[in-house]
Amino acid sequence: MSGSNAFLALWNGLDRSDAREEYEAWHAMEHVPERVGLPGFLWARRYVRGSNTGGSDTGRSDAGGEPSAAGSSYFTVYGLQGLDALQTAQYADVIAHPTPWSARMRPRLSAFVRRPCALVATAGASTAAHLVAVRATTADLPGWSAAATQALAEAEDSALLVRASAGAVPPALDLAYPVGGERIAQAVAGQTTVVLLAEHCTAEGARQGAQWLLERLAPWSLPGAQAESFVLQSQVVRGDLPADVSQRPHSRLPPRLGPMNRYFSR
Repeated sequence: MSGSNAFLALWNGLDRSDAREEYEAWHAMEHVPERVGLPGFLWARRYVRGSNTGGSDTGRSDAGGEPSAAGSSYFTVYGLQGLDALQTAQYADVIAHPTPWSARMRPRLSAFVRRPCALVATAGASTAAHLVAVRATTADLPGWSAAATQALAEAEDSALLVRASAGAVPPALDLAYPVGGERIAQAVAGQTTVVLLAEHCTAEGARQGAQWLLERLAPWSLPGAQAESFVLQSQVVRGDLPADVSQRPHSRLPPRLGPMNRYFSR
């Protein structure tokens, strides 16, 4: 994943529809660039559920089942040098001292799910616009990891997917979640949460590729996998940030007062 050894996957909705325009401006222009400027963060990609951009509304489904109307409105993935990027003083500071715009927008987030993952495998050099993000569990992480490494390579080599990534949430990881009070569910002995990211140039291609991966990994997975489809909305790379932030790891991007004031005045 472009030099990453870990990634942070986040799903969320909004508590009211009239907050969508401001949320998308805040998230794309201030929040995500601020995070990417922190030590150990390399890049980020923001996705929106397909129906919000005229694409297919796939919602959420169990592996092998039909999508439902439920599901997250947004998905964000951050590429990390390692999971210790989530333990720095700078990361703690942006959580404890949000910008005025962040303080205004945090209460709008709903159905928040956050999964920090150690990278297990990745395949593909390109990034595609359509993504299926899968949350699953396994009782055999070594077996699942080996199978995922092989399956991802085969999916990319056979053009089933343009890009695919797999990660595992360390069972012992205990992180506070700043939005909604969510924490990783109490670990079940012997079970590990895993995440699959399947990318393709079309929504249908991403769905088919993700389903193929789920079927290949079924012998090492527990029932109840959740798959949701999204389309890329925006992305940020650390090297594109202002030089004083991208080259100095202890700097923090200033609040975006201009874009913020457009909405504060309403």
